[in-house]
Amino acid sequence: MTWQLTKTTKTLFPVKDQKMISLRQSWYHDAQRQSTYQDFFPMAKEWFTSTKINDIQGWDAFPHVDVTMGCTHYIESFVQKHGWNGFQILKNEYAYYTLMGKHGVEVNDLEPNKPLIITMPHWTFCDVRPEWEDVLRICEQRMIDIHIDMAWIVTAKDIHLDLNHPCIKSIGVSLSKLSLQWNRVGLRFSRQKSMDSVTIFNDYYKDTNTVITSIGCYWIDNFERDYLWNSYGGQHQEICRTLDILPTKIIHVAKDKTGQSLGIGKMLGDATPHSV
Repeated sequence: MTWQLTKTTKTLFPVKDQKMISLRQSWYHDAQRQSTYQDFFPMAKEWFTSTKINDIQGWDAFPHVDVTMGCTHYIESFVQKHGWNGFQILKNEYAYYTLMGKHGVEVNDLEPNKPLIITMPHWTFCDVRPEWEDVLRICEQRMIDIHIDMAWIVTAKDIHLDLNHPCIKSIGVSLSKLSLQWNRVGLRFSRQKSMDSVTIFNDYYKDTNTVITSIGCYWIDNFERDYLWNSYGGQHQEICRTLDILPTKIIHVAKDKTGQSLGIGKMLGDATPHSV
């Protein structure tokens, strides 16, 4: 796939390069090994936590690790456990919630003793949310548990996040944004084990859907943790210079001069830089 300059997009398409396309074809064409949950756990935990271009502290505070079918599975298990009226979100959140009739509130309007689920890094800010320190302070004062949807972390760099805060109870991560939406698989890190659909999926059905963990291991075997920025960071900068737009911390997202997010994923091709 040759890198070329096209138009930015309103939709924030993730990177999809020739290596990803070829590996998917090889998965279906060639003989593959089966990898169980037990194979996937240590590989995926080490892979997700080994980033060298982000500073994320506190993983050891979450000893309970479960396989998920991506971050949507993580979210839906959370929603099923708490009910649609039993949790809260902030404004400008994932459209999934709005489509289901759930609307966000301002930080100062967070209700006491009601769990909060939050997306970070966030696609609009291309970073942690700017009010994050206020969120932590208010959640601590009002006894609010925090659950973090970290689906975009594999596309990010220079994210600084300390997970040691006692209000943070779980984190969801996924391989989906590494062009693996066709086989969503990820992990949930939890401070304490609790009974919900993800727990049941892991503890009672260990031989179910092992294809997702098999493909997950296959993907991890073929991609270093910081593959996207290591491969396309130069192209990200070059596109932004050429189009006179602003680079961000998310590989496939830039911003215009008004702060509007722009998709540049379609312009990121193979790992060899090309002139514009």
